[in-house]
Amino acid sequence: MELSTMFSALAAGSLNLLDPVNLLVMFVGVAIGIVGGMLPGISVVTTLALFMPFTFSMPATTALIALGAVFCGATYGGANAAILINTPGQPGSIATTFDGYAMTQQGRAEEGLYTALLASAFGGVVGALLLLLFFEPLSGIALKFGSEAFFWMAIFGLTTLAAMSPGNVIKSLLGGCIGLGLSTVGLDPADGFPRFTFDCYDLVQGLDMVVLMTSLFSFSQMLFLLESGDGYIADLVRRPKAFLTALKGVWACRKLLTLMSCLGCFIGGLPGAGGSVASIITYNEARRWDRNPARWGTGVIEGVAVPEAANNACVGGSLVPLMALGIPGSASAAILMGGLLSQGLTPGPQLLENNADVAYTFISSLIFVNIVMVLVGWVLVKVCSRILDVPKLVIIPTVITLSILGAYSLRNSMFDVLVLLLTGGGAYLCLKARISPASIALGVVLGPIIEEALSTTIMRSYSSSLPNLLVFSPMSLLFITLSAVSLLVPVYLARRKGGAGSGGSWKPSARNVLRYDFLAALVCTLAGMFFIGESLELTGVAGIFPLVVFSCVAALGLIVLAQELGKRAVKAGRVNYVNVVLYFAFAILTWFLVEPLGFYTALFVCMVIMLCYGTFAVRRHTLTAGNAARCLLFGAGITFAEYACFAWLLHVPTPVGLWI
Repeated sequence: MELSTMFSALAAGSLNLLDPVNLLVMFVGVAIGIVGGMLPGISVVTTLALFMPFTFSMPATTALIALGAVFCGATYGGANAAILINTPGQPGSIATTFDGYAMTQQGRAEEGLYTALLASAFGGVVGALLLLLFFEPLSGIALKFGSEAFFWMAIFGLTTLAAMSPGNVIKSLLGGCIGLGLSTVGLDPADGFPRFTFDCYDLVQGLDMVVLMTSLFSFSQMLFLLESGDGYIADLVRRPKAFLTALKGVWACRKLLTLMSCLGCFIGGLPGAGGSVASIITYNEARRWDRNPARWGTGVIEGVAVPEAANNACVGGSLVPLMALGIPGSASAAILMGGLLSQGLTPGPQLLENNADVAYTFISSLIFVNIVMVLVGWVLVKVCSRILDVPKLVIIPTVITLSILGAYSLRNSMFDVLVLLLTGGGAYLCLKARISPASIALGVVLGPIIEEALSTTIMRSYSSSLPNLLVFSPMSLLFITLSAVSLLVPVYLARRKGGAGSGGSWKPSARNVLRYDFLAALVCTLAGMFFIGESLELTGVAGIFPLVVFSCVAALGLIVLAQELGKRAVKAGRVNYVNVVLYFAFAILTWFLVEPLGFYTALFVCMVIMLCYGTFAVRRHTLTAGNAARCLLFGAGITFAEYACFAWLLHVPTPVGLWI
């Protein structure tokens, strides 16, 4: 397209944004997106898919503006839950928990929320500008990435675990491999051969990533919160100048945010990568090159701003191949592609030739949407931060029931609810063994990307040499070098500074065999060995990736066993696990009550049981009619709100028993 034609189309598109209806859908779309992004189990894709039917009767430009607003809002919305309750609403907000929740614990929740909001808008604007100015050349660069480059890029993302967990590198890598192992369940991407299903039909479709993310963070985090005797998650300290403090902090690191937003936009343009990969890679790189990397993870503004800027810059990046070539760069972009097609528009070069005004209206709207997001988000931050004023024993049953409902709504499957509960319990046990759920989550996210790229490269090697493709190609050599540096430098620095595991005498003790960390590592090792045997029975390409992954699980498990055997016993604080076990049992009870009572009735019953137990057994309030009535009314109110949201608004069908 000629430069003059592009500017005229851009000017016409910008004028379209001044239409009152288009401005209204921007505000509404952003608000819906933020709320959808905050809800555990409701992904950006789900939010877009549920909102799309409302756009069918709209004009093409208005419909695309609305979908873009929901996309941007939902991408940012996950940060609010990540900062307040250490539960990322979206996979792209995993890295935000590292410093965001630390800020909340320090009484700086509002500052963290405003930082995420401003950095998200900053990254979103940068991504939209790059989409506007460079989407044609950027799409060309993205197409030059072969399957071998995707494979090593994902491996590079996985090696960032070494820098994320200094002093605990082996356990962090073990967690990443566990996540990779979870991603192998179901049909393999090459031959469609079922793996590790054990004659369970529900496992054929695999373990849904959003369900796993909800279990790793939402459910397990609620169990972890039960360990402390505090009445609230954290103290809400109202700081009148929190917004200005966040604004100054974001502005102070504007150069870093610009660089990481550009990197995030580029990663977003690579099909299959997405915000989760971009946020973790940029967090790791920003931390690596910081003058004092040890401060990251302690509640620094950059630790919230960098991943959120990169995550939201991915919105523009994922639309690059869609707008230029008609190839969606992510699942969310695929939903937007459906929105274009439903309006009779064909994405790609034809869109620019035949409907340039619509295309540039949509692209320019993404810039305005991020500005609107600051206004809407500023209001919602005031509301969201009030969560910290709610007693912890009220938040916990609410999040547990909401997680169950969110997991079910993805595929209308009670099996997904069972997966949520069991993997959530397993994630809590891993957390107690100091195997971070974040490392497992990263493996879950990167697993499908690594395996698909590896399978494609192996099939391509039938007409070429596999070493030439996978090792000696220029892009492979680049990412192999980056991966080696990313993995070895943190280990070297830890040893040089005398960090954990850097030296000292190793004296095995028989007492350590009974320690929980040793037993957890033993279970991981035995599980790895078991699945090695299962992988050897698979034929063709389907068994290669699982065999490598579970071999790594077994090997890393053996290393951890040796480490734990020689560790000095450290006195740990006493934890009352009765509450943890009982709340987990209450959640399991919900699953059993759905069929006889109905879905929402089961949620209500278990919500009331949890509230009553928390009120009378944990907080030891007097058992009176008034206190019991408050538990019933609050349980009924939360259940009704969930019913109104999912049954009336989103039309999610649920099992019906004696009632609803």
